[in-house]
Amino acid sequence: MGKISSFTRDSSAQMSFYVLLKKRSGIALSMFDDYWRNVHGPVCARLPGQHQYWQFHLAHNDGGFWQQVEGVDYACSEDDQFDGIAELTFTSERERDAWFSSAAILMSDEHNIFSRAIGYISAAGNSTTYRDQNRDGAPNGTGGSPWFQVLIQKSDNVSTVAFRDFISKRYVPAVLDSSLVSKLRVHLLEGHDNSEDLPPAPGVDHFESPDRQYQAAIEIAFNDNMGMESYFASDEYKASLENQADYIKRVNPFPVRDTYTFVYDGRMTLSGQRGSSTASLISNIGALNQLNDDVSHLIDSGMIYRQENKIGA
Repeated sequence: MGKISSFTRDSSAQMSFYVLLKKRSGIALSMFDDYWRNVHGPVCARLPGQHQYWQFHLAHNDGGFWQQVEGVDYACSEDDQFDGIAELTFTSERERDAWFSSAAILMSDEHNIFSRAIGYISAAGNSTTYRDQNRDGAPNGTGGSPWFQVLIQKSDNVSTVAFRDFISKRYVPAVLDSSLVSKLRVHLLEGHDNSEDLPPAPGVDHFESPDRQYQAAIEIAFNDNMGMESYFASDEYKASLENQADYIKRVNPFPVRDTYTFVYDGRMTLSGQRGSSTASLISNIGALNQLNDDVSHLIDSGMIYRQENKIGA
């Protein structure tokens, strides 16, 4: 197996807040998607401390992709299905604390679209991008390539240290041996704390029993379906399965329907400023003037620059 190293694009992101989200009953999936990416997302993007903020809009895990290993549970009950994952990254604990301290205004909106929100954090250095061949690190939509968020629960018979060593030192190198994988990002998660909401969101369920919690999450992507199927039939994939049952209890892979970026490199993206749909419309029509600083200032503050102070117009 080759030498592994982190990918420089995301190297400043030292830690993550990784939130599993289930839509509220009674609203259509399309309404959930639209509200989350056009209303909720831009509110979150304005909170301090964030280095990156992605929304992963998920399809349910209906099986049929992952080769099953004897001794590993792949069943996904309705309670274990999720409709989205929010990932926020931070460059330091101080920046993460600044976000949590400011998030009450965001949490009061969650009940509009979410019924469950199960948040995990990763400690410094435990969210790592090992490969990313995507041209754009801040997509506003996936473009249709196969993309998965894979949730992993460790075996009861191994320690957290042994489990993390298996993921980092055996699973990751085996995956990276294949050129068919276009992206690999790994989160080694801390336990979800049921004793307090981080931060609270009234009317939204934040409880996850310890026996159902995940200890790792893997983001994996491929250039196309042929590449994905070739990977699943490859020796490299078979090597990644070796001894999994000794370390892994449950695997829950969710196809990603769409990915949206609201903060990147510490700055709001156009989707963060204006909402994903508006950002897409601006980009598709080629409205360069909408990117000018005076327009952004007007949108954010409701005030027009005085001519002598205007920049970037």
